[in-house]
Order: sequence, then structure tokens, then C-alpha cells
Amino acid sequence: MRRYSRRGAIVLGLLAGLAVPGAVQADEAWQKAAGVGPFASDQQDWDAIEAAARKEGKVVIYSVSSRIAKLVDGFKEKYGIELVGYDIPSDLQIEKFRREHKAGVYSVDVLFNAEAPLLLNEALPDGLVWNFVPANVAGELEDGEKSPLLVQRHSSRIVYYNSALNPDGPPIDNLWDLTREEWHGRTLMPSPLEDSLSAMFIQSILHHPEEMEEAYRKEFGEDIKYSEAVIEAVEDNATIDAPTASMEWLHRFLANQPVFQGSTTKIFKNVADVKQDNPPIGITTFSKMRLNEEGVYSAVPAYDLEPVFGVTYPTSLLIADRAPHPNAAKLLVRYMMEEGFEPWNEPGDYAARSSVEAKQLKEFDLKPFDSLRLWAIDPEKIYDSKYGFLALYLALS
Repeated sequence: MRRYSRRGAIVLGLLAGLAVPGAVQADEAWQKAAGVGPFASDQQDWDAIEAAARKEGKVVIYSVSSRIAKLVDGFKEKYGIELVGYDIPSDLQIEKFRREHKAGVYSVDVLFNAEAPLLLNEALPDGLVWNFVPANVAGELEDGEKSPLLVQRHSSRIVYYNSALNPDGPPIDNLWDLTREEWHGRTLMPSPLEDSLSAMFIQSILHHPEEMEEAYRKEFGEDIKYSEAVIEAVEDNATIDAPTASMEWLHRFLANQPVFQGSTTKIFKNVADVKQDNPPIGITTFSKMRLNEEGVYSAVPAYDLEPVFGVTYPTSLLIADRAPHPNAAKLLVRYMMEEGFEPWNEPGDYAARSSVEAKQLKEFDLKPFDSLRLWAIDPEKIYDSKYGFLALYLALS
């Protein structure tokens, strides 16, 4: 479940050959001074790293999560280092960082990012970011959580229902239910055209056509038949060979007019509000369960949904190329893997570290992450098919 595929060959520093010699030398000098990439040491001297970080006095992070603000005081109190965090969606933060880097503006130290397709297929091979794994947590991580990216936690987009108004269990048992008339205009999610994680959710469904076909048979008791709109969309799309059950699901789902809302928090609250008569279904972030409040909000995942109840993706910590505070960056990465994980110690945010996950299972009464009905994204497939997906999506819309 946790193994995210990577592009066949990642060659670090591809941009170096396109840069002027002085820039190449400056970048190599920074890598050597920062101790990353080819200059990374097998022996991490944390006393020396912390001393150097205190002299740097500051660390800047672009964060996919607004909860980064909860670390500012604790990090300053422990290390005497100012933490400056910017809450920026993963895809936008990579674009912002790329433009700054190209312009020679080196102002960020750490990227906290969930856009694995872009990280693995652009940022990492282009030498824009560097993977750094604190040795003291390495033994608690699986191989795929240490390389090619350091995974801090496993995040997911999942299907929620209002548990207060459905005390006997979820009102749906299959993703195909979301194409039925009773759910017309009653499924909430961020728009896949505006939210990359929603796009990953839909793309991952498209990447599992056989499972979606079997789920169709379970739901309707017959073999699937393709709509004319799907057949025409495939004929007009040079990247697609034949229609699939997943494409048919997407067509019917969009025809059922899901409601697109930009805020994942609002989606959760709109589903979970106990003072309504006909609650919708919501596709939003797994960790929104933390917002449940007795008598106000009550929503839980539809865990047993066929064939899955959601899609999971890694949230990673990386050091920015030419980071002005590289030692403070390393210290922050270690901190966020250790005691600084606390803001994300919530049900639905599964820690990559095995000992932390074990505590979460007991504290929150959760099932083990690897036992959940979740599809892990395939970053390479998502990256390679994004334009074909966009064309298909627009055609079926």
C-alpha cells in the first residue's frame, strides 16, 4: 500500500548542463557546504548541525498544511531559531519555488509537499530539491518512505458520510452509488480542474478500470455498457485506446452534477452538520475527522465502500536547492519527523514512522494504514497521463 512507484531513472541535477559554468560551480559549492546529494555524509553529526543551525538563526518552509503555524513557538523555544512558514498548496508552491530559483532568488529552505508526481518527475531530477533522511528515524521507515522522498505522513482523499443522520451505517456501499439519481447534486468535492489532489483522486480511479468494472457488476448485477459520450470521447482522444469502466463511472458521476467547493474544511462541515435533513456525501481530506464535535459535526469515512473509499498519497519533506539556511533546514526536517509531528497526530494522518503509527492506532482506535481500502497514487502514471486526463475530463464534462 505504501509503495509509490517512481520514474525509471532519476538523474539529479539535469539543469546543471544547461546553466552557465559559474552557476554550476556555485551550486556545487552550496551542495558541498550543505552536505546534500553527492556530498551527503553517512555520519550525521547532530551537535554540529544544531550549532550551525543556531548561527543561521532562521528557517523558511513552504507548507502544504496550515498547521505549520503550530510549530513556530515550540521550535523557537527549543532551538532559538525563527521558523517562518507559508501555507501554499503543493502544486503552487513548486511553481513559486521554480520561478524564484530560476530568477536567482533563494529564500526558502524546506518544502512540505504532497505533489509526488511533480516532485518525482520534475523537481527531484531537475535538482530543485534534495532528499534528506535523519538517521535517527530511518530505522522506523520502509524503504519507499526514505527514498526517493522522505515521507512524513500518508494523507488521503476519501468519501465521508453523515454518521449522526445515518446511524445504521453509510447510505452508499459502492462508488457507483454516486452515479445514481438519489445523489444527483449531492456529492461535494474540490474541482479536479482547480485542485491537484482531487485530480489525483479521479486519475487513480481511471487507473483501476478492472476493479471499477467488478464493482459495477456487484452494484448492478450485469456487465457494463458504455455510453455514447464515452465512446466518442475515446475516439477523439489519441492517448486512449478503448473505453473502460472507470471512464464510464467518470461520465456518469459528472452527469450527476457533483458540487465543487474549494474548501476541504467546508466540504467536511457541510457533510457533517447534524442539523440538516438530507446530508450530502463528501470527498475530502481524511484528517478532517478531527473537526467532529458532538452535537455539531458528525461524519466518518465510508470504510467498506466498493472497491475503495479513497486514494492515498505521500506528504514529504525536502530541502530546497540553494537553501540559505541548510542546517536549520535539516533540523526542522528532523523536528517535524519527531516531536514536531504533533500537529498532524490526528486520525486520518497516518505517520510514516512505525512507532508513531502504532500509538495512533491505539489512541484513535484506527485500523492499520496498510489494511485500509485505499488506492495509492501512481506518481508516474499521473504525471504521464495528466494531459490526456484533462482532455478526457473536459470531453465528458
